[in-house]
Amino acid sequence: AISQEQSVVVILENPADIRRESETVSLPLKELAAELPFNTDRELVVLDLKTGDRTISQMTEDQLLFQTDFPPGARKEFVIRQSKKSEAKHQSLVDGRFVLPREDYAWENDRIAFRMYGPALAADVNNGIDVWTKRVKYLIVDKWYSASAKAGKDTYHEDHGEGADFFSVGRTLGAGSSGIWLNGRVHQPGVFSSQRTIHNGPIRVTFELTYSNWNVNGTKFTERKRISLDAGQNLNRIEVTFEGLGANDSLSIACGLVKRSNTAWAIDEQRHWMGLWGMTNNDTANGFLGTAVILPLSAIAEYTEDKDQFLSITRAASNETFTYYAGAGWSRNDGPASDNDWKAYLDNVVRRLKNPIKYSITTK
Repeated sequence: AISQEQSVVVILENPADIRRESETVSLPLKELAAELPFNTDRELVVLDLKTGDRTISQMTEDQLLFQTDFPPGARKEFVIRQSKKSEAKHQSLVDGRFVLPREDYAWENDRIAFRMYGPALAADVNNGIDVWTKRVKYLIVDKWYSASAKAGKDTYHEDHGEGADFFSVGRTLGAGSSGIWLNGRVHQPGVFSSQRTIHNGPIRVTFELTYSNWNVNGTKFTERKRISLDAGQNLNRIEVTFEGLGANDSLSIACGLVKRSNTAWAIDEQRHWMGLWGMTNNDTANGFLGTAVILPLSAIAEYTEDKDQFLSITRAASNETFTYYAGAGWSRNDGPASDNDWKAYLDNVVRRLKNPIKYSITTK
């Protein structure tokens, strides 16, 4: 039973005729505080009004996050109340970490894992996003790095029962990183110069990478990339800012997917997604992998390719944050099983973004 202590009820509605799995609900703490004053030494917990069960949640500096599934057009109600910080927390479904001595930044959720290369590998790679395919729900990044350190070599390129790093990035944008598009080619900044973790679970991991002293045709740029990944999702939310031009200037941004053998490229100009689907690598035992980039529906999108990658091109204002989505899905972690499944997933993401969950907060 739900305690009768001071609490509020949040009514949620799915406004679209789509199923939403592991939907992250985000409530501003300011709005909650207006109805439910709470102390900073206490946390907020979320309970399903119908069952009384506690729902996984996370407090950030300005939001309360929690997750639930929504059938098409569904309405749900949750109770939010204060809790002692000592109350048992949910096990985290995400993780992000700066890994020494390699200087990679790696992050994951219950479905997929990624990494960005840092200064230690500056001579060999660029700012592409690497994909680690995992076929278990539990967290593996720390475990795989630790096993490699113990063995004195990268053991995660072979599947030992949990998945592996089958992906090859090289100097490309990999699985949806971004660069500046100028004079018909992509300009990339190299590896990140600094990193910081902002949130780390149990629902969302958020971190920021800075690429400084980047010269593009005589103009010096600094790029800041803030990446967030929620539990249950295959795509990262990527917020990128390029500093270097004047306040009223704009530039072209390229978001890319590295070309892989035995794959098919697809674009949906109406929904602004670009996807790649096909064999994970040359061994059929390793299933199928999809990668994708989704640009905002408000953006002007063009699509092209160079010898190494497929590209989504758009315009953005200098010194202003541009937000897009990119990531990957693997057939061996309850993921898409076919090209059509991957396209349907991307369509669903676009519809979810276009039709956010509606909420109201009441003390009744």
